[in-house]
Amino acid sequence: MVCDVCIYMSLICVWLINKVIDFKFPDKGEFERIGKKERLNLFRRYFAASRYNRLLIQKNLIKYAHNESCPSDILELERLHNEEFFDKVRIVKEYGILDEFIDAAKEEEDGLQKIIEAYDKRMMNQSSATC
Repeated sequence: MVCDVCIYMSLICVWLINKVIDFKFPDKGEFERIGKKERLNLFRRYFAASRYNRLLIQKNLIKYAHNESCPSDILELERLHNEEFFDKVRIVKEYGILDEFIDAAKEEEDGLQKIIEAYDKRMMNQSSATC
């Protein structure tokens, strides 16, 4: 049954809207029916979708230099992205599963830190090669 629930949730949680992923959390009853491990995986998918959307925001920002992107559209994407995150935090608080969300957030933060360190190392290597 858990597999059926996860497949169902995967189908209803993520839609592509103008290439931006709109990740919908299930309702409280559905969250209660799935186990902690499945909720953690759902939160991981949410953070992956969030990273993807951040990349799209960055891409649109870069396109602005070519006059292919409107500043107000970029600001709106950024605002919606942030608003969605705040909404997700509100939902998990309301459902009483903030601690599980925070566990996934810490994993995400660790992953992002590794990416930042890799970029730092690469940039340091490039700057020392040019000196």
